[in-house]
Amino acid sequence: MTRVLGIIMSCIIIMNGCATPSQQLETGSFTAELNGFTIHYELHGSGPVLMTVPNSWGLSLEGLRALFRPLEKSLTMVYFDPRGMGDSGPAREDSDLGPTAVREDFHALRKHLGLERVHAIGWSNGASNLLLLASEHPDTIDAAIFLHAVASFDAEDIRIMGEGYPELFEAFGRFGQEIEASELSPEEQAARVKTFDTEVWFPYLFADREAGRKALPTLFGDTEFSWAHSQYTNEEWATFDALDRLGDISARSLVITGSHDMTPPAKGEEIAAGIPDARYELFEDSGHFAPVEQPEKFVATVTSFLTP
Repeated sequence: MTRVLGIIMSCIIIMNGCATPSQQLETGSFTAELNGFTIHYELHGSGPVLMTVPNSWGLSLEGLRALFRPLEKSLTMVYFDPRGMGDSGPAREDSDLGPTAVREDFHALRKHLGLERVHAIGWSNGASNLLLLASEHPDTIDAAIFLHAVASFDAEDIRIMGEGYPELFEAFGRFGQEIEASELSPEEQAARVKTFDTEVWFPYLFADREAGRKALPTLFGDTEFSWAHSQYTNEEWATFDALDRLGDISARSLVITGSHDMTPPAKGEEIAAGIPDARYELFEDSGHFAPVEQPEKFVATVTSFLTP
């Protein structure tokens, strides 16, 4: 969840030796000491730089790269593993597992890469976190892409969603009781979560549920999931409300929603209405996975937005 900001004064950037979003950076897999943690990050592609905001509920960088890989043909994509995920160093306390830690490491990585201001993209939970990031530090975000984000979510939204998908919410309840009652290692919990998400939950997030079931094993095959991150994020964001932050976002903004998403398009319209001059795009044939469900339109929409 986040946003992006304006343009950089080139003379100041040259004097400070800072990279711009359009400057080519070295690609590959790296680690850096950020905020006292070893953070693993990767750069792929060529062209203007687009930093991703990881999902705090426990998804290693392979997950976002599976969604955004087609963008690498025209953009330099920056991915990183959250604390305690993938090849990043271990979390030390509960607060390392949540969205605040992701925002802290995003900014630290941006500075490490020499980027004064950046283009940024987030998907789902990451897009909602980008809303906070872009409103808290508007001078660092040049352009922001909010993919399937919400700016508000409370008990009433959960009630409405539960009434619309009763069988899914019953499955959530059974799974939560099962995993809490089991004496499983963190690795075993993560494996159970990955199976549940990719086989039970995520198919509901596709416009075509059967197509989702077929796509997900390949899409997230190499991705690490985390039960601990998911639990902590659910506690930190038991409810979420960033509506009063939207007016503080000065980044050039693109909001993307799917007609068939479990989260209604009205949530995206709410974001676009609150951010000054935001652009709104509705993907008619998508649920919560527009990059997979309508890949050509997704790539064209993002690249045209960032390289007008």
